[in-house]
Amino acid sequence: MATLVDWDLAERIARAAAGEGPAAMSGKLDLEAIGERSRKAVLGYTRLNPAEPIPQPEWVSRREWTQINLDSMRALIEPLERRAGETFPPGPAGAGLAALTGRVLGAQVGGLLGLASRRVLGQYEFPLLGPERPSRLVFVGENIDHAARELGGEPADVLEWVALHEMTHAVHFSAAPWLRGHLGALASTLLEDTPLKLSTADVLAGARRLVSSDPRQLLAELRDADPVSLLAPAESQETIARVQATMAAVEGYAEHAMDAAAGELGSAVAGLREGLERRRENRGTLARVLSWLLGFEMKLRQYRDGKDFADAVVELEGIDGLNRAWTGAEAMPTLAELASARAWFERVSVPSSA
Repeated sequence: MATLVDWDLAERIARAAAGEGPAAMSGKLDLEAIGERSRKAVLGYTRLNPAEPIPQPEWVSRREWTQINLDSMRALIEPLERRAGETFPPGPAGAGLAALTGRVLGAQVGGLLGLASRRVLGQYEFPLLGPERPSRLVFVGENIDHAARELGGEPADVLEWVALHEMTHAVHFSAAPWLRGHLGALASTLLEDTPLKLSTADVLAGARRLVSSDPRQLLAELRDADPVSLLAPAESQETIARVQATMAAVEGYAEHAMDAAAGELGSAVAGLREGLERRRENRGTLARVLSWLLGFEMKLRQYRDGKDFADAVVELEGIDGLNRAWTGAEAMPTLAELASARAWFERVSVPSSA
């Protein structure tokens, strides 16, 4: 079967880019206790009722984080791998182009995830497509240490803040287990129905950017250039809009709940917010890399729209009003409704006809 991504190359480059940092001092912190405080703070504010177990927080290295996300990405892109045969012409020329494409995409995906692994602090990770498996709540100790030094704070305070954000996602998805399936169905529709758009010119341009004997120059090229897009999204705007609205609503809910719950964890934790927000260049790293590959982008403005929406709904109707968004896919706000909290609430408050 033809492959779109050379996953062995992606893994090698990701591991090399991630590097091996010093033993994390954060590993001495009581992650279990910090996670439990975050869990109680989030549950206390949101009043959500988890229907599934909330994963236990765990430490991972940078290289372990890259492997987790490579595995997730491979499972998500698998529907495109099945369609790879329609992408390349028959014969030796097509085989050569397929091999070059795999190496270019492998280098790009591996390099970007490896670079991201040096900054990401924590992640609530779950499978969208592929074999069913438990979700995970992971924290990168080396990066917690680095962020504390960079911000002039204590590793424990940085971890408290990051744990609060990721635990909000974990509680949220555990309380609305349909949400994973909803996102997975949207992703599957996009991957199965959108025409492939991979062009020879794009692949050759990507290959030229990756020709360097200097590993530092290669990583700089990978960091500064978007991956080659695989899909032509013009024919899938409706699905893309639903993906963007859902992601914005999910992230906005987490940002709102995190702000509201942070007060219970002390002023030192809340005081790190500005510095940590500036540092969060890798917001939704896996989603961002995938959006590049799939031909659309989640803009930072859309995440802000999600936070503004959550704040506005709570101001109007309280947290229980906002929690109506998680009763089912039909209650999710549209992109237009993210800018009109009242219109969304009025829609979801209308009793459905029998």
